[in-house]
Amino acid sequence: MNTKLTWKENRPVAWLVLVLAVVAGVLGIGAWKVRGVADVALDYYRQNMEADFTARETAAQTILGIAEAELGAEDAKVQTASAALAESQAATTPGEKYAAGTKLETALGIVYNALPQAARDPQKSAAQLAWSEFVSRTDILSHSMEQYNTYAVAAEKTLQGFPASLIAKLAGVDVQAMA
Repeated sequence: MNTKLTWKENRPVAWLVLVLAVVAGVLGIGAWKVRGVADVALDYYRQNMEADFTARETAAQTILGIAEAELGAEDAKVQTASAALAESQAATTPGEKYAAGTKLETALGIVYNALPQAARDPQKSAAQLAWSEFVSRTDILSHSMEQYNTYAVAAEKTLQGFPASLIAKLAGVDVQAMA
């Protein structure tokens, strides 16, 4: 008599199925939780900061356009500010955006102050309006960055421990993207 065992009756197969189910469950649920922790900071950035960075870059472009006409595109201050703007536009992570934005703020301030008084001082002039927008967005970002950093530090602490760091790597969560 030949008795063929079902997979439930075959202990090695049953253990293998159980181990695979546990591993898949831990990795699946763990990856979902890890992504959730990381997404808190990145969602805050997307909802509260990304548009302000873009608006600030647009204001900087306006000022640089005026500066090129007034000071010349070859002016070292204009070129430095243009490079800082390009770096800000190319930045992909919140940390890169902030660092590039700090350089942009300094370089653009120098350019704005180098503009002839007639170009920057009259109320509602293009340069004055763009500068006001730039400064306003910078102020908003400085307040938003504090909250973002709180979320990012909490996520980083959570994702540095074991097994979260391993699950984060397996799930493709880049902790460095938050920095």
